[in-house]
Amino acid sequence: MQRKCLVHLWCVIPIIVLVLSSVSVIAADIQPPEDVIGHKVGADFKLARYEKIRDYFEYVAKNSPRVNVRHIGRTTEGQDMIIADITDDTSPERLQKAMEHQAQIADPRLITDTRQEQDLIDNAKVVVLINCNLHSTEIASSQMAMELLYDLATGTSPEIQAILKRVVVILVPSANPDGLNKVIDWYERSLGKPWEGTGMPWLYHTYAGHDNNRDWYMLNLKETRLVTQVIYKQWLPNIVYDLHQMGNAGARFFVPPFFDPKNPNVHPLNDHLLMIIGGHMGAALTREGKTGVLNSAMYDNWWQGGFRTTVYRHNMIGILTEAASVSIASPVFQRKSELRGRARGMSGYGIATNFPEPWPGGWWRLRDIVEYEKIACMSLFTLSARYHDLVKANTIKQARDAIKRGKTEPPFAWLVPPDQPDPRTIVEMLSVLHATGVEVHQAEKEFSADGVPYPAGTYILYCAQPYRAHVNDMMEPQVYPERSAYPGGPPEAPYDIAGWTLPLQMGVRRVSVDRPFEARVEKLDVIRLPRGKVAEAPDITRGYVVRAGATDDYRFANRLFKAGIRFFVIPFQTQWQTAAKMDVTCGSFFIPSAEDIDEKLPNLIDGLSTVVTGISKPYSEVKTALRRISPPRLGLYQPWTASMDEGWTRLVLDNFEFDYTSVHNAEVRAGRLRDRYDCLVLPSVSSGSIIRGQSVDSTEPQYVGGIGSEGIVELQNFVTKGGTLVCIDSSCSLPIGYFNIPVKNVLSGKSSKDFYCPGSILRVWVDQEHPIGYGSPEWISGYFMRSRAFELTETSKSTKNARKPEIRYPARVVARYSDTVLLESGWIRGGDLIADKPAIVEVQYGEGKIILLGFAVQNRGQSHGTFRLLFNSILSSTMSPLSGG
Repeated sequence: MQRKCLVHLWCVIPIIVLVLSSVSVIAADIQPPEDVIGHKVGADFKLARYEKIRDYFEYVAKNSPRVNVRHIGRTTEGQDMIIADITDDTSPERLQKAMEHQAQIADPRLITDTRQEQDLIDNAKVVVLINCNLHSTEIASSQMAMELLYDLATGTSPEIQAILKRVVVILVPSANPDGLNKVIDWYERSLGKPWEGTGMPWLYHTYAGHDNNRDWYMLNLKETRLVTQVIYKQWLPNIVYDLHQMGNAGARFFVPPFFDPKNPNVHPLNDHLLMIIGGHMGAALTREGKTGVLNSAMYDNWWQGGFRTTVYRHNMIGILTEAASVSIASPVFQRKSELRGRARGMSGYGIATNFPEPWPGGWWRLRDIVEYEKIACMSLFTLSARYHDLVKANTIKQARDAIKRGKTEPPFAWLVPPDQPDPRTIVEMLSVLHATGVEVHQAEKEFSADGVPYPAGTYILYCAQPYRAHVNDMMEPQVYPERSAYPGGPPEAPYDIAGWTLPLQMGVRRVSVDRPFEARVEKLDVIRLPRGKVAEAPDITRGYVVRAGATDDYRFANRLFKAGIRFFVIPFQTQWQTAAKMDVTCGSFFIPSAEDIDEKLPNLIDGLSTVVTGISKPYSEVKTALRRISPPRLGLYQPWTASMDEGWTRLVLDNFEFDYTSVHNAEVRAGRLRDRYDCLVLPSVSSGSIIRGQSVDSTEPQYVGGIGSEGIVELQNFVTKGGTLVCIDSSCSLPIGYFNIPVKNVLSGKSSKDFYCPGSILRVWVDQEHPIGYGSPEWISGYFMRSRAFELTETSKSTKNARKPEIRYPARVVARYSDTVLLESGWIRGGDLIADKPAIVEVQYGEGKIILLGFAVQNRGQSHGTFRLLFNSILSSTMSPLSGG
């Protein structure tokens, strides 16, 4: 027996020598990032573009068996986006095995018995995803990622060895590569200028800017979709860590836990682990002499849609840290006397339980942020390796609890009936849920739930699934707790929003089920869009009708415009019924029969859910019931103040195939706008920003200023000559303040104690017979984010003054806030102030019109249920009166 052991020992010794030798080769052969990029990571005024970072990652991967670099897809602007898998062995077989383990840990229904479960807890690796540089101006983490990669690829310390043995690190060096390069390009051209490191006049994400961290349940952006695929379809990480930067007037580094309120759908185990991880990070930073670490302040655990918040609802631990910023890569000097506290957990700048060692002031550099962030990452890896069994057991426990609760307490499921007017929006809603790991079933036969019959084809979201928390958080209304800054004081603002219920935003009917039920169902691997079709008339087809109600119809209309096919709008049900003997809703389209139209229509509805129905009535018999429409020449105002709302508006217009031109300040001031445009859209930008823009020495001279007083006059001229000015939310203040129209914002000047509604969903009535309301349900859900409510100046019966605004510029109410049930999801104070007040108003102004959309009709590209209000406003700009053609 002793001899056998000796033989085994001599067999092992060469292996140990070989391993140690390979480790030394790895460390010696891989160059540190500074030798490749030409400067130390975090050096003052020096930054590496995404191409350099990507090249360095690929270089390390070629020379280290610990690193595997994967190309996960193309960004919005075509960059090749990468991630790195890092562990002791990144061979395809080992990585695949780790992914299989994660699938079982994330869904305990795949675990066969307690023995297999214990084996996973004991031996499977913890998966930690590190997300860097989501916000492109928060640039330190993208640079730090190279140094972190080098340390993990070459390190030989016991700490590194333990991490590599127990953890798979998924490292995303930049979640917005396009923006990283934009910020660096602007920063380098700003060096030595008064606006050094600031004043970039465009968004760093093409569509979203800073709001790319509000897209993690909606998945509007390519980059979000690429990383979402990694999280929910490939790696299913236990822990997700999102590195950010904040303002620099106070603490140097924020770590969890978070501030109140807590979302009730998040499992309490998640909160407890956040405290452990944040405490471990804080202690690690303090050991390294890093001061100014704050916890339990500012950032709350309520809202949905952020990178780290959406994963909570998927039984993953979501970590956020925020480092005090520098001016991109330029150092800043700060005296202690200049440092301040903030509301929500940090009332002053001094020692506190959650801020035990304030930073004393001095120089603050990009390198400081790099070091703080790297220490926090290594702390997380070390903790994950040391307590790997706890992390995995807690993931299993959260998933198992979700499944159990879905079987034992309501809601047992959410149903989405198929008989709704907008099938594409149903599919898009279910598709984004499915992309984030939610299981979607579809009934194969008719069934009953809670005593109500539902047809075959009904979609079913069972709550007995691992991601029950996400299902409920998306489908149910939010009830934000009443919170004040102090007893009797003004409301304490939530970190972002108070309500987000997805079916309400998207205009999709859903039903919760309170009792168990049975149905024959199919589990869907993909949510398929019902194919559009052309249905010919029973006899001779002399025209075609598209019934209003589906948002795909606007894509179809834009395709008709581009194909040069004329069509008309049906404005009144009764006139059409008389002429065509056919029931349709207001706003439906009529396409006269023409040469080759039968051949063109199938191609025009390709990829759409639009149904085109042939009728036997020719144009000549129905023309008196039609309004002519032509392609609108559309301009979208784009300020040089980098408006996120402008970016989201562009995204929505692009997605629905609208042609438009971006209009800037100089073009507005130059005038003669009516020669080029039928409709101008002002996104939600304040009137001050539109008029004054960026100030002198805050950006390059060509981007200074706004439209000025001359621009106001030119916008007035545009409308009086027949143009349509569409104002969204904040921009409504421009015509209200400067066009002398008989409309005012009833909330103007109100304190937050009197009225407050931060990011919530309100019930709104719509005039379906008005062109802006065409195709809309009578009652919709409007997204109100510190938005507007209007009041019209009423015309006095005795007045004979033709110069009165209400006489010169008659206004019509298109939509009103409900005077009964107003709040549908979120939080509102002082709702009586806006009950029954106009939410959308059309003002006749000379030969043209001003349309005031008082709430966020295209909110972050999410509120599909109210997109049509914007689209109809645009199309109304070229819609004729009833003219018979």
